[in-house]
Amino acid sequence: MREDMVKKILKLLFDAPVSSKEFLVDREDEINSINLICSFQPFGVYGVCGETGIGKTTVLNFIEAKEGKRIYLKLTEKESKEIIIGDMLYKLTSEIMGYNDRDLSKLAEKAKEFVIEERSETDTMGVGGRVIIGGEYSKSITHSRKFNVYLAYEFLNDILELLLRKYGRVILLIDELDKERKEDVLIILDSLKSVFNKDNLVVIISLPFAIYREYARDRLRWNESGNLENILKDVFFLEPMSDEQIQEMILKRLKDYPDFFDGDALCEIARYSDGNPRDALWISQRIVLNNLDRHRITGDIAKETIKREIRKYFEDVWELTDIQEKVLNVVARYGGSRSSLVKRLEENGIKRQTAYTYINRLKENGLIIERNGKLKVSGKIYYLIID
Repeated sequence: MREDMVKKILKLLFDAPVSSKEFLVDREDEINSINLICSFQPFGVYGVCGETGIGKTTVLNFIEAKEGKRIYLKLTEKESKEIIIGDMLYKLTSEIMGYNDRDLSKLAEKAKEFVIEERSETDTMGVGGRVIIGGEYSKSITHSRKFNVYLAYEFLNDILELLLRKYGRVILLIDELDKERKEDVLIILDSLKSVFNKDNLVVIISLPFAIYREYARDRLRWNESGNLENILKDVFFLEPMSDEQIQEMILKRLKDYPDFFDGDALCEIARYSDGNPRDALWISQRIVLNNLDRHRITGDIAKETIKREIRKYFEDVWELTDIQEKVLNVVARYGGSRSSLVKRLEENGIKRQTAYTYINRLKENGLIIERNGKLKVSGKIYYLIID
């Protein structure tokens, strides 16, 4: 391939959130549902959940406010609850200082100075010092000072109140909170309930996948509300893409190079990805970089490249026992329901209860995936165990 062609293809396959509908694949229903909430719901906090790389930021990019103000915050500082709240306040002030509104700018500047000063003083206090005991230096003694989260809440509350007075309605999008542990996120959301509980304030937050499972269980409890229902009005779960949708995503990005990956190569990429766009784009780039002398990628080339890449990255990570490998090979070969696979494993000399136990454990470890009641091995494992 020519060098300029390689650069263009790699740029098109780069893992970045989609911001143009030209490249959007199968997220219209979720986007439309959230936009209806932004337009008609009186207020509330809503979550967007899904596994890492599934497209939560892409969905947030297409959330629109028919009336009022849309504000997007991307969190970056995540050492603790206090730091996350401070980062949220700082990003909000940075956003609204560009609105050219004197009242908002004045309040935002005061809040930003507070965050900077608090972080600076906290870091300084945490440096500590050394003391002399018996003529020798001892270990350092650290004097720590916590971030004043209560004053941060006051600033957040005052800024949101002022925004609502100025614009009538506010759609607040908070991204990157999905990278934190479920327990930490719940603590943060619970502490922000009173701040976000305002008429005409709709808050959409990207959340960890584990929160969706807990929220669904809370909803199913008979005559009993769980803690999540007291925090979130609703949660939208982004399902993994189908193989066909992954292939469509790649083709849309490579519209100027429609024949670069043949149909079989696209199938191999989709199989590896397990419906995750990020994984599909990563392995597509690896295939390109490993075959710079090719002008077209066939299924066989893609398959062999994926096998090499998987063994390079993962062969030393997973040490499979003989029985684990046997179970995975049967699932890889046949797929299907749990009961049908157990029957296959019994035919291969594995006791019924042992088969169920191993399937469940491998599923818990992510080596077996269940989709719509059907089991299959994960894409990474598939290319690790096939000949």
